[in-house]
Formats: sequence, structure tokens, C-alpha cells
Amino acid sequence: MLSLRHVTKWFGSHRVLDDVSLDVGEGERVVLLGENGCGKSTLLQIVAGVLEVFEGTLQIPHAIGYAPERPDIPDHLLAREWLDLVSSLKRAAWVDDLDVRELLGRKVGALSLGQRQRISLLAAFTGEPPLLVLDEPTNALDARSRDRVIERVRASTALVATHDRDFADRVATRIVPIGQRA
Repeated sequence: MLSLRHVTKWFGSHRVLDDVSLDVGEGERVVLLGENGCGKSTLLQIVAGVLEVFEGTLQIPHAIGYAPERPDIPDHLLAREWLDLVSSLKRAAWVDDLDVRELLGRKVGALSLGQRQRISLLAAFTGEPPLLVLDEPTNALDARSRDRVIERVRASTALVATHDRDFADRVATRIVPIGQRA
């Protein structure tokens, strides 16, 4: 499903990722755990196509569902407009499995972090992508939304970065430490 070989990423003179290799097979849920600043988010951004790799090779499915750590949805859009835009690009309808109905007529800029997170996750889930790439997906979620995200991830193939050890234990088929210092 996903294969990374010898991936290296530099930001200026700072090497963020050094010779990272990783495979995610169909049905696997690989969770990356590591300290802040160790490269988890950078690795996910490379997989999602947000950042270019410096060195290495990637084999990625033709479609993924990506939700960044900080939802980067334009503040001036209504939540419904964002979800409709994503739906039109993915040529698939979004399904409200995170109870966002009451948020649809509100501007994204007026939403709380948890509400923005739910909108971002729904956009990632739209179209049933073969691979979910999620960065801190439980960030700022209430217990009910968190449980629904756990259900969704458990039914998917996923690469996830999180600090939430309970979430990792509940969804992971494999936990991969990244950037651990000796």
C-alpha cells in the first residue's frame, strides 16, 4: 500500500529525517510515536505530497485521505463549503459520521479547534481513500468524536502520528518509534 525507502529531508542545514524506510500493508494501521520535533509530521507531509522529499523513494496509493495536525482550512469558508469543495475534488459525497451538521453554516474561522478538527477529518475520510494519513487526529476532540475516529481508523489502512498513547494502543496494528534518541 505504502512504501518509503531511505527518505531524508533537510530544512536548510537541519536534517529532520535521516534514511527512514517504512512499509504499510493493506489493512495495517501504523502509528508513529516520538518526541516533539522528531520528524513525524514532516514524514506525513511528505507522504501527503505537501513537502518534497530530499532523498529516497516513495510508493503511495493514487488517493489518500490526509488530515494535518493543525487543520489548514481557509477561515472565510463555511464548513459546508469546505466539505463540498473536497467532495467535488474527490468526486465523492462526504458522510457526517462526526456530528458536524450544526457546524455547516458557520465560518471555519469561528470554529473551535476541536470543531475544525472534525471538519478536517471528515474531509480526509471523504471518498473512502485506500490510505488515511492522520497527524494527531484526536487533538482537541471530545470523547464521542474521539471514539468515532477510533472506529473509523480501525476499519481503515492508516499511517498516523500521535502523542495519544491510549489512541495508539486502541488502533495500531504496529507502533513505530521515530526519532528516538539513544
